[in-house]
Amino acid sequence: MAENKKLLNEQLENVNGGTYLESADDAKKFQALGINIYSEEIVDIPILMHNEFVKLREAFNKFGVTIKDHGGLINENKYFIGNNEVTRDEAWKHINSQIKK
Repeated sequence: MAENKKLLNEQLENVNGGTYLESADDAKKFQALGINIYSEEIVDIPILMHNEFVKLREAFNKFGVTIKDHGGLINENKYFIGNNEVTRDEAWKHINSQIKK
């Protein structure tokens, strides 16, 4: 178990930004929609490295949402539809409305 915790901490040190748990939850939501973002998890938390963050950003872009996740581990991710900043919930409502069509 200590090995898993250590690996997770090492993964967190390599995160590009945003809050890791927000990005991990976003990745899980995309996975549930059939959009592959990650392939490995530790204790139900997706392992997100550079390539997975690229896939996550691309998935958001596909649905017209831009994500800014370079705020560090403390600052929240920022979501945009066009030039307008929206909440994370609003971004996901926008994505889900496109899927239900």
